[in-house]
Amino acid sequence: MASSNEPAEPAVIEAWLAVSPGNVLEGHGDPLVHAAESFTRAHPGYEVRIRKVEAHLMPEVVAEAVAQGNPPDVAEYYAMSTQTALDTRAADGSPLFVPVERAIAGRDKILGEPVVVDDLVPALRAHYSVGGELVSVPSFVSTNVLCANQDLLDRAGVERLPATWDELTAACAAVAALPDGPAHCVSWPNYGWLFHMEIAGRGGLIGDNGNGRLGRATRVRLDTPEVLDYVRRWKQLQDDGYYLATEELHYVTAMQAFLAGEIAFVVSSSAVGKVVSDAAAEAGIELTVGQLPRYDARHSPGGVPGGSSFFVTAGLPKEKEDGALAFLQHQLNPEHAAARMSAPSTPLTSLPITRAAYRQAMAADWAEPFSGFRRAAEQVASAEPTPAAAGPVLGNFNGIYTAIHEAIADVVLRGADPAERFRAATEQAQAALDRHNAAALADPPVTPAELRAG
Repeated sequence: MASSNEPAEPAVIEAWLAVSPGNVLEGHGDPLVHAAESFTRAHPGYEVRIRKVEAHLMPEVVAEAVAQGNPPDVAEYYAMSTQTALDTRAADGSPLFVPVERAIAGRDKILGEPVVVDDLVPALRAHYSVGGELVSVPSFVSTNVLCANQDLLDRAGVERLPATWDELTAACAAVAALPDGPAHCVSWPNYGWLFHMEIAGRGGLIGDNGNGRLGRATRVRLDTPEVLDYVRRWKQLQDDGYYLATEELHYVTAMQAFLAGEIAFVVSSSAVGKVVSDAAAEAGIELTVGQLPRYDARHSPGGVPGGSSFFVTAGLPKEKEDGALAFLQHQLNPEHAAARMSAPSTPLTSLPITRAAYRQAMAADWAEPFSGFRRAAEQVASAEPTPAAAGPVLGNFNGIYTAIHEAIADVVLRGADPAERFRAATEQAQAALDRHNAAALADPPVTPAELRAG
């Protein structure tokens, strides 16, 4: 697919991939590495060089590289770091990254690679757009799902996975009535991404200007009716003996309790669906996986996907910018879209990113990489076209997450009053956002100091 517009000498595209802390997950990022190798073979005028960077450190490492005069051409950021990426500054004080839609400039092919960003699953395009403009290209997508011990459900007479919070409560009552059942029923982590999914499912916003989608968010509020309803329901499930508050309220400790038979339900990420399926089989658990329970039957839980996306550095020479943009289309072509959904070598599984990949995943003859994959993909695709479902775009998400996590822990574990505690959390989160915006809105603007993701 090489184009006559390619340079005579290979142009190097420095692409930095976000991988697990300590790069401990062998094979993490392999589908993108293979896509880079494939692109280089197809385009002799280019060489995509991969560097793996710990995902939570990527914003800091990129900022350090700017200071040293050697930023990447393409960088993969966690979904929660969109505003951080947009507020990272080049050496001359201009935005380091250019919105990809602006750089593509309406082209349908770049270096012969079909432009596929218009085929993104609509919920993903909304999630990675600000002010209606696509700012980055998704590279990995996940969502939270509900896992169940089917044997416990059968014994309790629960005929299907609960679709709403009321149905979850009723199912837990049935499990609790088992004479030899577990002491608790369900657990999930205290984690900001899951928090945002729940608030979006209630139609709630935590930031002004449409959660930062219509303009920069300058105010954050965590003591909204939607937040307080969620936290109070959570606390009620614990008070009723149904919710298991595991140590650290973490994904891992919740899953450990599930695999030990201590609970009937657990919330997990679709990204580790294969790992969970294998672990359940080893534990002798018949696993059933479905969508998250909804606030009520009218709302979708599909909002606020997790994952990562690629940003393109602004001001690249024309041939290098074209190479970077072409690579981002290449990594979403049908071959690589299928690989990230089903490649056995990678420990993490992405949900479909494009509508073409979604149709492939939904086809009857396509083998799911793990039970519940299609339900997870449907959950993302079902997101309502609202700022709430698109998710918040805020600066210093790590500081805001800290305020959320601490407030939830105080309510759930230590009995704090939800309204009072989340008023205090709002002040803490506002201070974190203000620190970020003070740098981003300074004259001249500078890269904010607090950059860590998660």
